Formats: sequence, structure tokens, C-alpha cells
Amino acid sequence: MNEQVDQGHLRTPPGRLFRKYLYSIVALAFAALAINTGFDVWFSYREQKQLLAATQREQAASAAIQIGQFIGQIENQIRWLSRLPPELSTNEDERLNAIRLLRLSPAIAEIAELDAQGREQVRVSRRVADRVGSKIDLSASPAFRGANESRTYYGPVYFIGDTEPFMTLAARGVGRGPNVIVAEVNLRFIWDLVAGIRVGNTGKAYVVDRMGLLIAHPDLWPALRRSDLSGHADVRAALDGAGPPSGGLVKEDLSGQRVLSTYATVPSLGWLVFVELPLTEAYAPIYASIGRSTFLLVALLACAVLVSLFLSRRMTVPIQILTQGARRIGSGDLGLRLAIKTGDELEALGDQFNRMAAHLRESYATLERKVIERTSELEKARDHALAEHDAAERARSIAVQANETKSRFLAVVSHELRTPLNGVMGVLQLLDDGSLGEAQRRHLATAAASGETLIALVDAILEYARLEASAETLEMRDFRLDQLIEAAADLMRPQAFGKGLTFDLASDVTVNTSVHGDPVRLNRILLNLIGNAIKFTPRGGIGLKASAEQHEDHILLSITVRDTGIGIAPDMHERIFEDFVQADDSIARRFGGTGLGLAIARRLTRLMRGELTVESTPGAGSTFALEVPLGLAASGIAQGALPPPSRRLRVLLVDDDPVNCQVGEAILNRLGHHPTIARNGASAVALARDQAFDIILMDLHMPDMDGVEAASQIGKLGLPRMPRIIAVTADVSRSARERLASAGIAKVVSKPILINALREAIEDDPPDQPAEVRLAAGALIDRHFLDDQKELLGATQIAKLHQLLRQTSQQRIEDIAEAAAIDDHLQLARSAHQLGSAASALGLVRLFERCREVELAVATMSASECHGAARELAALQKASMSALDELLLPVEQRSVS
Repeated sequence: MNEQVDQGHLRTPPGRLFRKYLYSIVALAFAALAINTGFDVWFSYREQKQLLAATQREQAASAAIQIGQFIGQIENQIRWLSRLPPELSTNEDERLNAIRLLRLSPAIAEIAELDAQGREQVRVSRRVADRVGSKIDLSASPAFRGANESRTYYGPVYFIGDTEPFMTLAARGVGRGPNVIVAEVNLRFIWDLVAGIRVGNTGKAYVVDRMGLLIAHPDLWPALRRSDLSGHADVRAALDGAGPPSGGLVKEDLSGQRVLSTYATVPSLGWLVFVELPLTEAYAPIYASIGRSTFLLVALLACAVLVSLFLSRRMTVPIQILTQGARRIGSGDLGLRLAIKTGDELEALGDQFNRMAAHLRESYATLERKVIERTSELEKARDHALAEHDAAERARSIAVQANETKSRFLAVVSHELRTPLNGVMGVLQLLDDGSLGEAQRRHLATAAASGETLIALVDAILEYARLEASAETLEMRDFRLDQLIEAAADLMRPQAFGKGLTFDLASDVTVNTSVHGDPVRLNRILLNLIGNAIKFTPRGGIGLKASAEQHEDHILLSITVRDTGIGIAPDMHERIFEDFVQADDSIARRFGGTGLGLAIARRLTRLMRGELTVESTPGAGSTFALEVPLGLAASGIAQGALPPPSRRLRVLLVDDDPVNCQVGEAILNRLGHHPTIARNGASAVALARDQAFDIILMDLHMPDMDGVEAASQIGKLGLPRMPRIIAVTADVSRSARERLASAGIAKVVSKPILINALREAIEDDPPDQPAEVRLAAGALIDRHFLDDQKELLGATQIAKLHQLLRQTSQQRIEDIAEAAAIDDHLQLARSAHQLGSAASALGLVRLFERCREVELAVATMSASECHGAARELAALQKASMSALDELLLPVEQRSVS
């Protein structure tokens, strides 16, 4: 029965579909308008920001050019003074020229002319009286040195009276003996220039020197305070040479206001000119543009809403009719007919609904029967799947049991085979009693070799069975890592040498440590890898390299075993770690083996939470890499009793803290030495003067006299047998070590004191012998430094330096003696400095240190002390050169021959 339904009966008021279409169209229109407006605003923002930044960069560059021109003009003016050669003018002429220049250039506050040796000839100043021919030596001044090095010197900015900024400008003349003109320049002009720069209505500019100090600012107070701006990110980046961002940089200025900033560099000075404009002023045009775009967006959106209302209603009414018709068809009214007359796809959809209702009426009669049939099929499929799952579970259980049975069988058989095999091997060894013939001995050797191969095979199968049965467990204990590696290498090295192979062991110093792990399994892995490398290498050599990386809670051991053997194909790199697999079917025939070695090695490695990998090329050799994490060993105290000392030493412990004294005394007593306590530096000096000590443990930080000063005073006591001084401190920085070295302290024990570290430091003490003997034994020369110089420069260059040092050092000694004779402290210091510098080139450390001491103390020395220092340096130079001759002359003779 067909029923024609009028669409008016099915029409409902607009609901969610209407709102959905309305919102969708409005959202689409809004999105299009918003994206267009956003792009417009974004590009306008970028263009205006770049325009602002470009304008600011031009202002900064202009100010930088003006500052550079100001400094360049002054530089040209002072160069004018150096154009006339010194031999054609007098000091008075130079003074008049300087006065003229002061009148012409108000920014110059003082001018000084120095000759080629750095002696002052003329000084004209606005602040102090003029000086002519003073001959003051200014050769060590930064201005003189800087002008000689780069012809023009620009000094740092400084303030006089906390009111005016100055800088030093020096220029070197021309000719064979050019003079140097040094000018003190008043930089108030830069303040006026900076104050005159207009950046918008409220912007400002300021200048920073190459150290990051503010030297010019419209507000004079920050400049007078010498504000350090080097900590600001933009200033730091500019000082490091980075260019300003193309769009400027947004930051906070000195008053906390957000500004748009850029900068430019003053040529030749390295100063920076910063230009800043408040964001509120900089972005005002952008904000106005955004407001206009927003107004236009709202107006267009209102139009879009009106259009959306019209279009949504046209689409939703037919869809509502379809919705109501589908609801009635779903409720069982299959005779419904929908009448939609829109002439588009919605009308076609209504016709499809009508045909669907007709088909539903036809299929409804047979639907129940089809459902029953399909349900029956699904039940049969479910029963079949359950049966297959049960069969798979039974098969898996049988496979697991078979694998366990195999592992147990291998373990039992391997154990049982070892007993008769050991008996066979023992009898074979007893048979060779010296009475056998040559043929019998060969047969016996063949039987013994076969027995050893069979035992190795049984051991591999036994170990494989234990790993398969998960019966292998780690036996953890402390052991020396370097000893284990060296023992494995020593064990396998004869096998390599027996095949004519080389064997290189390169253990990093980091492996010289105690660790916690399983040494037996680790040794087994090493022997397996080295044995494989020897077995599969017919010629060439084996390389073993080991290193250990210290982590917070463990040590990562890395070992590589490299060989030049037959190599492994790339597709076999992982398969060789599988059970009973070798890289080639011919391998077992040529080299023997079961194919279990690498499989066992990887399983043991992973048992220790490590990894074993290989890199190889056929015909070029293989490299096996082993990485295993190991625990940290217990401290030296917990590992066992300390060995007794080779001899009982008298030790002076100097520390102002009573707790540290008690702890140190207890440790020294346990180490078997005789301790004496001093609670301050003065007491330590007095005890060292009155008693003989082998070792002095010196705390550095004490209230009345620190450890460095106490050590220096002990060194000046002139003791017949100088004790060895060891610093005990928590400060192990490089600067602290340099201070200790200058006081003659070469060894440091860090706090808190560990008994093993203290024992090693004390036992490193050389045997009891006079100071003269120890000096002759090598204290004059740093052998390690000299060896490094030999390797770096070569024997020929070292020989040239040796001859040059012999000549120059003798000349410096004569200069020192002459300066001491006429009581010329300045010349004595200069000659001592030159002698020390020459001595340091070839490691004459004692001569270098004594020269530096004399150079620093010569200003306070009396005439007799100067003579004594000259004699001491002469004797030390002679002894040092003799020791150097003994070390270098045989080498030089060999190089000549």
C-alpha cells in the first residue's frame, strides 16, 4: 500500500541542521576574512617594523660614523706631530707644536711624545705643568706597546673626577726610529652628539665601549655610574661580533620600558651605538592599521551572516523532510512516500528513500530466516577456532618440554663425557716418558690435540646447555680491571706469536681501576673473542683496545678486538651469534669449531646487561666491539687490610681544625707513620726548624698564616734535609695549583682525605737523600716538558735552541752581574725576566722559577741581596746547562752522525 505524503505534514521548524549550516557558512566566511585580514596585518607589521629598524640602523650608523670621524680627526692631528723626523727638531719645537695642537683641538687634554725606546721627551697638558726631556721610561705602558704593535692604539674609556670621560689615543710615526705620540682625549663631545640624536618623539641613543661599559647616554647619571651592560644579551651578542637583527630587537631599556632597539659599530674603536624607540610609539601605526582591518572584518562578517541565513534555510527544509520520513520508515511505516520538488540532488535523495522503502518491504519477509542461517554459521566457525587454539597450545607445550629435555640431555652428556676425557688426556700425557720413537710421538701428539679439541667441544656444549636452561648465574665480586685484561692478553699472546701474528694491547689509563662484576664470565668472553681472532687470522695481527668510562653509579667497559683475518660477509653479521652457525660452510672444515663460541659470548654479555657487535668486510678482517656496565668497587678501606709502609716516616700535619687533626692523626697512625700536629702556620715553621720531618701535610687556609706562605718560609730555612710538602685542601682549581707550584708544592691531596689517596701520595716520596742529590737527579729540568718539545720540534730544532740558550743565558748572567754591581734594580729585573723566559723554552724549571722570584722581589732588595741573587742565578744557570748538556748532547751527536 503506497501512501502519498504531503511535504507540509513532515516539515518541522528549523533545528540543529539549520544552525549547523548557518554556523558553518558564517565560520567559513569569517575564516576567509580573518585569514586575509591576518595576512594583511602581518605583512604590514613586518614591513613597518623593518622600516623602523632600518631607520634606527641608519641613525645608529650615522652616529657611529660621526664618532669615528671625531676620533679619526684627532688621530690625524696627533700624527701630524710625528711627521717631522726626530733628528730635525728639538724638544722645544715639539712642545710648541703640541701647544698649537691643544689650541686647535679642545678635545685633547694632554699630549706626550715618546722616543723609539719609550722614553718621554715632551708632555704638554691642560691639567698639570708641562715636562720637557724628562726621559721617563714608559716602554711598558699599554699605549706605547699598542702603538708599536698596530701603529695606532685606542685605550679603554676612563673617568676623571667622576665627571668627564677620557680615552688614550697613541700613534707611531714613520722612519727607522719612529717616535710615539700619546694623547688623552676628552669624550664629552660624544655626550653632546648622543644627546642630539633624535629617535622618534621619545626614543634615545647611547654608546657602549668594547668592554660593555656605558660611556655616553642622554641621561648623564647612568654614564657617570659607569654602568656595565655586558651582561645584557644584546650587548653581549654585539660584543661577540653578531650583527643586529634585520627587524630590530625588542627588549627592556635601563628604566624597564619595552623598546625596539638596534645598534651599529664605531669603525676602528669597537664601540657600539644603540638606538632605542619605545614600543608604544614604534607600533602606533601598526595598531591603527589593525583597528581599521578589524572594523572592516566585522562589517563583512555581518553581511556573511545575512547571506548564511538565506542559504541555510533553502538547504535545511528539504533535509528536515527527509529526516522525518526516515524516522517513520525506521518505525515500520514502509508504505510512506516522500514528495520533494527542488529539482536538485535533494529531490533525487527523496526518490532513493522511496525505493529503499519498497526494497525493505520485499526483504523483510526473508530477513529472519537469513539471520538464523548466519547465526548457525558463526557458531560453527567459533567451535572450529577453539579447536585449533587448543591444538596450538598442546604443540607449544610439547615444544617447550622437548627444548628443556634437550638442554638437560646436553648438560648430562657433557658432564659425563668430561670424566673419561680427562682420564684419556692424563694417560696420553703420562705415555710420553722419553722412550717413544718419532712415529709414536707424532701419533701421541695427534691424539693429544684431538683430545684437547674434544674437551673444548664438550665445554662449549656444557656452557651452551647451562645458558639454554637459564642455569648460568653471575658471581659478583671486586677485581682489578687492568689485571684481568692483561692476564687474558698474556694467556693468548703465545698462540698469536706461534702463528706468526702480531698482538697489540692498547689499554687506556681509565681501565686502571677496581670494579665490581663477574671476572670469570668477562674473562671467558675475552678469551673467546681473542681466540676466534687468532683462529681465523692466517697472517697479519691482532689488536686489543680497552677503555672504561666513569659514570655516576657504574663504569662502562668498552673493548674492541680487531684482526686482519678472513672477514665475515655483511649478511652473516648477526647470524654468527646464533647457535651452531658459522660464517661459511667451509669454515668448520678449514678451522674446526662448533659455532657456539660467539653465541655463548653474546648470551653471557647480555646476562651482564651488555652488548656484543661486529663490523667486518670479507678479506679485510673483523672488529668485535664489547660494551659491559660494571659496578663501582668498594673503597680501599673496605677491600682489605692496608699493606705496611716500606719505612716509618715522620709526618708533620698542619691544620687549624681540631677534627681534621684527629682524623689525620688516626689515618697516619693506621698507615704506620709517626705524626706530629701543628695547629697553625707559625707553629709549623717553628717545628720544621727544630725537628727533622720526612713529610709535611699542609692545610692551605689557616687564619694567621696560610699554607702557601708557611711553605715558602720553610723553604727559606736552609734545612740540611728539606721535607717534602704535600698540600691538603678542598680547592683543586688550576689557579690554586699554580700558587702551590710557585711555593714548591707539587702534590695535592684533596679533602675529604681518603686513606688510599694519602698512602699513595706519601709512598710517592723519593728515598731519604740530601737535597743536592735530588736536585742532580732531575729537579733542575722538567723531563716530560723537554720530551714533548723534542717530539713537537724535532731533534734539529732542539739542537739549535740548545746552542742559542747557551749563548743568550751566559750573556744574561753577565748583564745580571753588571746590574747588581751598579745597583740598577730595573735592569736586573729585566735581565732576570729575559733569562727566565729563555730557560722555560727547554724546561729549565728551577732556573725559571728563581728568575721569576728575583724579578718580583728585586724592587725591595738591598745591594748585598742583589749581589747574592746574581751569584745564585749564575750557579743555577751553570748547573742547569750542565744537566741539559747531559740530556741533549748524546742525542745531538747521534743526529749528526
